[in-house]
Amino acid sequence: MHHKSIRTLVMAGCLASAGLLALAGTALAEPASESMLSNTCAGCHGTDGVAAGPAMPSIANMDAKIMENLLMQFKSGERPSTIMGRIATGYEDAELKAIAQHFSKLPWKSTAVPTDPKLVAEGAKLHKSEKCNSCHEEDGRTQSAEDGVMRQAGQIPHYLFLQMVNYQKQEYPDVPKKMMSRLSKLSEKDLQALAHFYASQK
Repeated sequence: MHHKSIRTLVMAGCLASAGLLALAGTALAEPASESMLSNTCAGCHGTDGVAAGPAMPSIANMDAKIMENLLMQFKSGERPSTIMGRIATGYEDAELKAIAQHFSKLPWKSTAVPTDPKLVAEGAKLHKSEKCNSCHEEDGRTQSAEDGVMRQAGQIPHYLFLQMVNYQKQEYPDVPKKMMSRLSKLSEKDLQALAHFYASQK
């Protein structure tokens, strides 16, 4: 083969390689998708947003604005946490917003954790007598980004109980005064009853 032909083949190969590298660079530069960004959450919240542990919330179908606000509070340290704060600081604000959008699109699936019928009955009474239903309508099924109301129905009872204890201790920001007033009067047994009531609502 002539030297000229060899040089031509080498140049063609180099150009082809350069083209592939350029395409690879473009692919690498593309932002991660919502689902890719959300992979980190699967260990605790499941790949489908359904809680994987007793102290974890199910986050599928959560209002995107509510979740975005929570993630921003975790990132800033405004909302105390054991691990969420450390995870959230590893993301840009736009990425946290994308994660919230991802989970908001997933269908809700209630927990399969069993509840105590006696506690459920007691919790149903407290839900009405303490006027919890004024915000947590439809037995805890509703959400409201404006009021920061998250779904309680169908969550794991132990998670719900821990959250109410934290609210009692005023560990979270922006807790409505009327909620604090009502929770402050309730005993641990009352909180357990409410937790089992909401968990039983599918």
